[in-house]
Amino acid sequence: MEFFLTLGSANDTTALKIYHLDLAEEVKVIENKAFNDYGYEYLLKEADTTLLPLRKVNSKRPYSPRQTYWLEAQRKVVETAGSLIERLLPKHIHAVTFRGFELKVALFVLASSISLLC
Repeated sequence: MEFFLTLGSANDTTALKIYHLDLAEEVKVIENKAFNDYGYEYLLKEADTTLLPLRKVNSKRPYSPRQTYWLEAQRKVVETAGSLIERLLPKHIHAVTFRGFELKVALFVLASSISLLC
């Protein structure tokens, strides 16, 4: 599993494009509805990576109802895991630099995932 942090004001589309994806072949990346860049989807497809954003209702490339249901179920798993980890995190994280904040969040997530397994 990989994750990265961005500023709250950063667009998901921009953040995904600047992040170096070091993924295995034939991986599926599920995105939320904010992502609609058909050119980038095609570029990742050429690299054996499938980008599956949840489509908006008025999308030019809608999924079948079956595939939409599967994508929404996968997103729900991610959202639920995020909520469970968030419950274990402190309300405030004190850090002086962004790198320090990033390190603390990564360690909290790691510790939370370990405690969920026990």
